[in-house]
Amino acid sequence: MKICSFAGHSIIPHEEEVKIKLKKEIINLIEKESVTTFYSGGKGTFDWLCAHTVNNLRKNYPFIKTYWMLAYFPIKFDEYDTAIIKELFDGTLYPDIETVRKRFAILERNKFMVDESDFLIAYVKYGGRAEKTLKYAQKKKDIKIINIAKDR
Repeated sequence: MKICSFAGHSIIPHEEEVKIKLKKEIINLIEKESVTTFYSGGKGTFDWLCAHTVNNLRKNYPFIKTYWMLAYFPIKFDEYDTAIIKELFDGTLYPDIETVRKRFAILERNKFMVDESDFLIAYVKYGGRAEKTLKYAQKKKDIKIINIAKDR
């Protein structure tokens, strides 16, 4: 089982162009690299674009799985829109980051996703958490990085 995670900005211009590139890269990973599992943070525009793209591709690739990686443990069961979560994801996962201060939880969750993944599809053009996640991944030798923002 090979895993791909996503990291990108919460706001992305040219969303339709990004969606086309994203879909092409995901299909390539499924068909040529045998990726079967996808992790999404579900935090900003890029994360949700990835989640919807993977979900739409399940029509042609019903064997792929996708998980929403939580940064915070929900206090109440109904804290999240469970209908959209059930529609887009096979489930939610929560890494062992309960002792991490809340302001660092997203970064620690992102590190966990990178550590567990064989591939990272990123949309990173400038600073922020997405860039920190990309730089963390670049330090690792066992993950292939695809930054679809590079061509823009």
